[in-house]
Order: sequence, then structure tokens, then C-alpha cells
Amino acid sequence: MLLLAVHISNGVLEPIWFIGGFVVMVVALIPALWKLDEQDIPRIGVLTAAFFVASQAHIPLVVVSVHLLLNGLVGIILRRRAAIAIAVGLAMQALLFGHGGLDSLGVNFCVLAIPAWLTGFLFFHLRQRLRPGFALGAALGLFCATFTVLLHVSVLYFGARGDWTVLAISSLVAHIPVIVLEGIGVGFAVKVLAKGKPEWIGLQPECVTQPSDGKISSNGTSH
Repeated sequence: MLLLAVHISNGVLEPIWFIGGFVVMVVALIPALWKLDEQDIPRIGVLTAAFFVASQAHIPLVVVSVHLLLNGLVGIILRRRAAIAIAVGLAMQALLFGHGGLDSLGVNFCVLAIPAWLTGFLFFHLRQRLRPGFALGAALGLFCATFTVLLHVSVLYFGARGDWTVLAISSLVAHIPVIVLEGIGVGFAVKVLAKGKPEWIGLQPECVTQPSDGKISSNGTSH
């Protein structure tokens, strides 16, 4: 049986676990959908698509298959609305490609959305104290990916029917390169967004003065 990254399939979990997962998902979606603004929809759509596409490039490694997660980047950009992108993305993955089961959709949501939300929360509070660039993005990307994989392994170990210890450990080891790549990827993404689209990560664009002759110097001062 091939374990698809952090996607838990149908029939793997005890009923109490997948029921609890759905309860948490519904509770998380309430604040995510609260006062949803039209301006938020394009950004949510872009991140949902990126999250969905990232799951399509699977790399088989013996008994597990891994791919990029991107939930850290989703959390940094969308924060509480990250729950929407992750829920929609996971549902599409399960319905269209069978990546994860419908009965485990709630648990798969928790495994990816909880670290994403916490990463967004940390970035929101650290961005004013630390320069939002590669280092901060990479650290939070590593944190989110590590937390996600550990949650996934814990669910398999404590909530699965039967003994999934070997697959859980295999999944943990196989995701070590993914964790590193996630850190690097989120680091570069935050660096690029801080310069090109700072409003996407909650930063104010740099003010550039417009002199009377219409010329703008590279340092923002007029000639």
C-alpha cells in the first residue's frame, strides 16, 4: 500500500478520529468565512490552485510518496482564510485524483491547516520585529513543514486501525528532504513578496515620492 504524502486514505482511521476531524474543520471554517471580502477571493483562488497543483508532482519512495506541501506559504499569505484554500484543495484532490479519502478529509485538513494557521499567526507577529525576508520565511517554512509531518505521523500512530508504525516512520524519514525544500521555497517566496507584493503578506508598500519634474531617483528622492 502506497502512502500518499500527508494524505490519509479511506478506512485507515478509527471513527472517532475522522468524526473529530470534521468537527474541527467546520469550526475552523466559520471564522475563515466570516466577513469574506470580494478582494480576498482572487488571492484565495491563487493560493488554492498553487496548493492543489503542488500535490500532483508525487515522488515515490519505496512505501511512501512525497510532494511539496505549501501550507506554510498559504498560512503566511491568507492567515485565518488559509482554512478555505486548504479545505477546497484537499476536497478537489480527493474527488479528482483519490489523494486522501473523503472520510479522512477532516483529519487531513487538520494536519495541514493547523500548522498553516499557526505559521501565519507567527509571521503576523514577527514581521514588525524581524525583517520579513528569506531568513524569516525559511524558518517559518521549516517550522510549518516539520509540524505538519509530525502531526501526520502522530495521527497514523495513535488513530489508525491496526499497526501503522512502520509506514509512519517511513513517512517521517521520507519527508525530511521535503521539509528542507519547503523552508527554502517559503524563504524565497517571502523575500520576493516583500519586494514585489508586500500587501500580500500584510506589509505596507514603500512610499516613493513623485517630484515636480516627474523623475524619481532610485533611493526615492527627487533630482
